[in-house]
Amino acid sequence: MKIKIASFVLAFFLLDFSIGKFLEQGLFRYYGLRTDSKIAFVGHSHLMLGLDKKAIEDELKIPVSKYTREGVNVAERDLMIDQLSEENPELEIVVYGVDAWMFTGEGLSANSYKLFYPFLDQEAPAAYVKKEAEFLDYWQHKLIKTSRYNEGLISSSFRGYLNNWDNLKFGVVDTLQLKLNVESGNFRQINSSEENRRIFEETLQKLKEMGKRVILVYVPTISYYNHAEPEKFRKELNYFRSLADKDSNIDYLEYLEGWEDQFNYFFDPIHLNPVGQKAFTSSFATDLKKILQDGTS
Repeated sequence: MKIKIASFVLAFFLLDFSIGKFLEQGLFRYYGLRTDSKIAFVGHSHLMLGLDKKAIEDELKIPVSKYTREGVNVAERDLMIDQLSEENPELEIVVYGVDAWMFTGEGLSANSYKLFYPFLDQEAPAAYVKKEAEFLDYWQHKLIKTSRYNEGLISSSFRGYLNNWDNLKFGVVDTLQLKLNVESGNFRQINSSEENRRIFEETLQKLKEMGKRVILVYVPTISYYNHAEPEKFRKELNYFRSLADKDSNIDYLEYLEGWEDQFNYFFDPIHLNPVGQKAFTSSFATDLKKILQDGTS
């Protein structure tokens, strides 16, 4: 009986290890970790749905990493940059997605640390998850690799193997309902935290010290949201502009004028649909190519 139990346990962990490794490699491919890419996109779903990785690679003729995760805050993006720096030794430029709500914190998942479960074999993600998760929760996922993956992560892993980064947010935003929501105050408001702003600035300083150039990019957001709190919105835009003005290591590309009223480009107030992504990627690729060629924004 003991031999049977031991054999079962051994078989379980061997199978768990094999499946876990398979899924992990798919995620590495999907996020562009452990590659020779010189450019990496970092952000949440705003940037994820805004840029077409394949089109950028075709335009620039170089490999690009797209490490974007739904719901990640500025602290988790800092961790993502640490991963990229460790796993991608050729990395030179980080394209960091920004928006007026990125320092608010509210509206992002409090459990987003779970997104890093697949990387518990790496020192930095493991330390971060251990700090955020409960004791038993951490060790369950640490020991059983397949428990690290939910449906979304499994899908991302397979998309990595299939080389599929397509924007699947089909449809167009309901502007009538959106207008009513804004008028009634039912929208995500800008309540920036100075702590989040500090974390972001420390990330920028870290990248500078590592010798990596930073391009901040404001993917279009819809005018109804942009004008809901005009003073707060303008303050955040001025903040991003000032960062580039003060630091030659930072470029800032802002896509609002001429974009925010193209309602057919939006799936919802802050996410582009495939039509919007195609148009935006084309403009961004041209601007990015210019930055790479002459070093000016």
